[in-house]
Amino acid sequence: MDQLRSRAEPTPGVRLSPGEVAAAAGADDVFVFRRVGERRFAHVGGVGRGAGWAGIVEIPDVELELGTLAGEARVRRRVAPVAERLFGPYYSRAAAVVAVDHDLVVVFGNFDAPRVTDEELIMLARAAAAELTEVSPAKRLADELEVLTAVRALTQSPADSVEQVLARLVDTATGALSCDLGVAYLPGSRLAICDILGSSELDVGHAHATLVRLCERTPFPKCVQQSTIDDLPPPFSSADGVVAYYLLEIRQPRRGLLLLAHTVASPPRGFTSLCQSLGSQLVQAAEPLLHAAAVRDRMREDLDAAWAAARTDQLTGLANRLAWQEALRKTTSSPANPVALVLIDCRGLKAINDTHGHHVGDLALRTIAASLQAAVRGGDVVARLGGDEFGLLLPGCGQLETDRLITRIHTAIASAAAVRITDLGVAVGAVVDTDGDLESAQQRADTHLIAAKHSQPHT
Repeated sequence: MDQLRSRAEPTPGVRLSPGEVAAAAGADDVFVFRRVGERRFAHVGGVGRGAGWAGIVEIPDVELELGTLAGEARVRRRVAPVAERLFGPYYSRAAAVVAVDHDLVVVFGNFDAPRVTDEELIMLARAAAAELTEVSPAKRLADELEVLTAVRALTQSPADSVEQVLARLVDTATGALSCDLGVAYLPGSRLAICDILGSSELDVGHAHATLVRLCERTPFPKCVQQSTIDDLPPPFSSADGVVAYYLLEIRQPRRGLLLLAHTVASPPRGFTSLCQSLGSQLVQAAEPLLHAAAVRDRMREDLDAAWAAARTDQLTGLANRLAWQEALRKTTSSPANPVALVLIDCRGLKAINDTHGHHVGDLALRTIAASLQAAVRGGDVVARLGGDEFGLLLPGCGQLETDRLITRIHTAIASAAAVRITDLGVAVGAVVDTDGDLESAQQRADTHLIAAKHSQPHT
């Protein structure tokens, strides 16, 4: 230390490097702050995180807890059983803040407190300040490239839907800001969650309800370096392990938010100004992607609705003839996989329409449709083929099951109380096919249906 003391004193041509200063103090991190305003200091360089955070931390002087800075040097030490927030995003268990003068403060973080005296710390702080006067151009360029790389990764990654863009945003932001947990919320979409360390067991329903409430908060963005000072509701509270958090508003295509958090799962830290700028730029870059994805989602929904409408009978809600024909082409029968085709005709529909009106005839058709739908299994196809004719396509259904199904259909329609018409009934024609020719099987079923209709009155 005597040798370092002599080198730390202002001797022309003899200087300590930042690394030597840190080694002499027994510190993992060294931060050099210079005054940039009446009440603010900017970090210009250092060692450890003091090097990595150069140019991206700016704090009010009150965070250094040195009171009104006069011309004399002074030292404030702090030792805690666990790492605590010292300033901005920085947490340390043992630290010393050295006010070299009114415009210069040096912070030694994670250091061996008993190792050096206050006088020695002041000399080391002066030595560090002599070497670090401003952020190097290379460091500024590296920070700019970090932002550019993250934004480029977000915008150039394929993402077709809103949920894919949200997932890409939260993954990119959580990784770029070195967070443990990220959650993106947009009304109408599932939560996108990125848990870097796999240590958080979020109740998604609880998280969704909390984010809905947080989305109503203003103003945004909101960066809290110590969550206990301005805690979030569970499951994102300090009691849930959140150390610091950053809330960003998503404005397009609708109001949502991005929550980024540091947790107790990793060494405590907060958000540098670079992190805050990067998060903001990532959200801004994601908004046009989200808007475009929302347009594509609506187009897909419209196309899906049109596709479904083209294959749905509007009166009964069953599949129509087009859907029936497509199902026939996709279905294959074999001896190991018999397929039953059941054709059903509403008996006396014309008489019902003539006697009671078409609205009652429509009700009769809907009653039959509901009875058929209730009688089949999941995956079976129930279709209205036109007029008063219905069809059932039953994969894997043998003759015994088919006979039982037909019995259930007759019983259900006979007891249907929704239509109080004594002459409501059906004729049925059925075939169980194992030959792989369902078109031929449908023709045979139709022949059986015609025979059944002719054998019954009021057809």
